[in-house]
Amino acid sequence: FTTRVGGVSDGVYASLNLTRGTGDAADRVEANRRIACEALGLPYERLAFNRQVHSPTVHRASPAGRGQPGDGLWSDEPRLPMLAMSADCLPIAIARTDGPRALAVLHAGWRGLAEGVVAAGVKALSVDSTQTLAAVVGPAIGPCCYEVGPEVAGLFDDDLTTGRRLDLWGAGERALRAAGVDRVDRIELCTRDHPDLFFSHRRDGRARGVQGVIGAVA
Repeated sequence: FTTRVGGVSDGVYASLNLTRGTGDAADRVEANRRIACEALGLPYERLAFNRQVHSPTVHRASPAGRGQPGDGLWSDEPRLPMLAMSADCLPIAIARTDGPRALAVLHAGWRGLAEGVVAAGVKALSVDSTQTLAAVVGPAIGPCCYEVGPEVAGLFDDDLTTGRRLDLWGAGERALRAAGVDRVDRIELCTRDHPDLFFSHRRDGRARGVQGVIGAVA
């Protein structure tokens, strides 16, 4: 899981911004993506990512496959880095930890959660009912700050909402466990509350960068 620290972008994109979609210079974004991959010892030239559209669509990643609409990627191919970007939504990594190893990375906001992107990610990794899956739910806007309307709150269990505030971490974990994930860890750092570490759409609007989750099968 990345933060906004350690890249080459400046201004509202400072500094490890991973998207060109909000106005940052293309060469700086490419440099930032390379920095993130190389920090993990992964080949930047093979990096795959989607054009994220708040959907339940999860694709099998292909080397350097970029720009197809969807909100998840999975692979069982070693050293194929995959990126899911976020700026308040949940970045999620799911790993198949026994048998043939595989990994999925997801971008999950309220719409993706409601439409089943988590279940789709788990299904992509599923071989049989005996496998073991583990997941990490990354930094996102916390229930301290994430206000939604009644039409959104009504899509989730009552205990995941307090007034107008929705617990995305709780919703993500619940979806993962319902889909059969055995272990779920949560990084409960609120993107809106930590401007030094994270970009936030709710805090900064559209003119800002994104962080995300990058992963690959070892």
